[in-house]
Amino acid sequence: MLKRLHIILGIILFLPSVVLADFFWVALLAKESGLKEQKILTQTKLDNLAVEIKRGWEEGYTITDLSHSPRRWSVVLSKGTKVKHQLYVHRRIMQEFKAIVKYYLTQEYDLVNVENGVGAWVAVFEKNDQIKNTELVVVRDIQELKNEIDKHQIQKNILLDVEAAEGYWIAVFGKRVAVKAQKYILCETKEVMEKSISKYWKEGYSVQSLEYGNNQWFILFNKYSSVRQETYIVSDKYVKFRKLISTYWREGYRITDLAEGRK
Repeated sequence: MLKRLHIILGIILFLPSVVLADFFWVALLAKESGLKEQKILTQTKLDNLAVEIKRGWEEGYTITDLSHSPRRWSVVLSKGTKVKHQLYVHRRIMQEFKAIVKYYLTQEYDLVNVENGVGAWVAVFEKNDQIKNTELVVVRDIQELKNEIDKHQIQKNILLDVEAAEGYWIAVFGKRVAVKAQKYILCETKEVMEKSISKYWKEGYSVQSLEYGNNQWFILFNKYSSVRQETYIVSDKYVKFRKLISTYWREGYRITDLAEGRK
């Protein structure tokens, strides 16, 4: 019996390593993004970030990205956004999440970011002259998402953010002054993702965001009035990932999106 318990315990301890074996982190970075000083906050629990985020707001930072990976919430705080006011909320039940989003949209806030992690849905709101008339759309499959994107493009609305989790595809639509054109693609592998980014860079597009869900990548591209200098980091070692970000910060790049995926 004791031997069996040792075997079971060994399997349990080994499982996290197996789960993370093909996992990797991605950071999109750009120059000419308008973002200034940045820092990254990390905690295992979302609630533990509240004090640090509040302190960041008091120091003139705003949330420019929010991400969850195994065992870690990450928040990118940036200066230079010209955001007038910002807040975030989180709920576990989808109906409650949709209700709180609807409430803040009626309070003249705009929804700019949605993230899911360990059962929590997080929404970031702000008052910003560059983004207006935002809307949350929740669908169950990718074809429904494509239909929503087509419908909003006809209405001259652009896609601001996408999140895939718990069997949902979440999309945030709105008006964004600086965006001249927009495209998106879906692909299943890291290799295709990287080739697609290179292809659209050559066409003058910037990478707005990456989202991995349901075993596929959703890549959103924007075209601005001028081409931005961009790069990205991919690493399966978090310490190395953070060191690379610091290196690019010193070279004048700023994080525009964080993502996580599997090989």
